[in-house]
Amino acid sequence: MIDKETCEIIIEKYYTDIYKFCYNRLNNTQAAEECTQDVFLLLFQKRAKLEFSEHLRSWLYEAAVRICNKYVSKNGRSVENIDKYSYMLPDKPPDNSLYKELYEILSSDEADLLIEYAGADYKERKKIAKRMNITLKALYGRVDRIREKVIVHLDE
Repeated sequence: MIDKETCEIIIEKYYTDIYKFCYNRLNNTQAAEECTQDVFLLLFQKRAKLEFSEHLRSWLYEAAVRICNKYVSKNGRSVENIDKYSYMLPDKPPDNSLYKELYEILSSDEADLLIEYAGADYKERKKIAKRMNITLKALYGRVDRIREKVIVHLDE
């Protein structure tokens, strides 16, 4: 059995590797984030049945393969990659010239969240989700929807 604290250690240790694996399979940041979160959600759900062993890493990758395949079968490979807009939505806090535009496009709560999220690493994003009383997966979904609003506005 893997306890909750050990689960958190496993997530911190393997999150980046599993994300990179999912990204390489899907070539899409949004899809890779979603699938990575699903892998660790599955780990957390099945932790009582799993043993902490050298096979755990293999289990994570096997789960990632299944989850990525399920994502592709559900969404297809034609999902537009949000990465092509990365120059507009950097993963670091935007400079002052972008602040004004973000607040014109979004509600102040949405702009505040996007700015905070952009400058946060995994641990900080976890804290943001906890503060908002939502799961990390829900936070990623919310940020993706906010980014899509910005992209739609910029494409107009």
